[in-house]
Amino acid sequence: MIAAVGGVLPNGLMLHPPLLPLGDAHAGVVEGPDLGPWLKRKKDARLLPRAAALALPAAGLAMRAFTGDAEELGIFVAVGREPPDEGDAEASLVAMEESGTLSLVKLGGEGRALYPPLLPLRTLPNMVLAHVAIQHGIRGENACLAGGEDAGRAVWAAACDALAEGRCAAALVGAAYSAVDLASARDRLRLGLRGPPGEGAIFALLTAPAPLPRPDSAWAGRTGDLGPVAALLGLVAAAG
Repeated sequence: MIAAVGGVLPNGLMLHPPLLPLGDAHAGVVEGPDLGPWLKRKKDARLLPRAAALALPAAGLAMRAFTGDAEELGIFVAVGREPPDEGDAEASLVAMEESGTLSLVKLGGEGRALYPPLLPLRTLPNMVLAHVAIQHGIRGENACLAGGEDAGRAVWAAACDALAEGRCAAALVGAAYSAVDLASARDRLRLGLRGPPGEGAIFALLTAPAPLPRPDSAWAGRTGDLGPVAALLGLVAAAG
């Protein structure tokens, strides 16, 4: 049974000039959600990748129906492609180059010294799960899967398996992804991806195992490059 659902979808689209040379006149940027109610410390906001910023309120809204012990709550999250480095590590990479190749000596010296220590907190795929678990105090069974639509379907199945086997009393299952920044646009060109970029997050609180429903096809092709978010959104809609 789905006890509650929380979602964050973009609105207030504005033209984003840095993306216009890439050939998509519909490229835009949106403001993120208000994180005030969802952060233990305001300064934590600077550590969040965009997908985690979308995930926090979506997870929080879904968790309002959970009244048990945080030790008994599982969390299963699907994310898209790994968030790209937007140039933060450029100085480190330049310092590690020697005659056109990577110098292992400089890797452990100049390169390491210049590498931004907080960058992994914004780029590792499992950081969405980590930030949601930390900010909401979730300490139960957990799993994070990265990929496309299959990842969204897989976390639903993983959550239901954990519930069926008694490894958690309830399961927070969600997906979050953002592909609207300039570095993601670069990767989209490299990968030959077509269609508009997108971003969003959805979380649902499952209190009992549920069969994998046939995805609601109404969402197919209407959510942009959202991969796991679109897949999970379709499953939640189909499950009612």
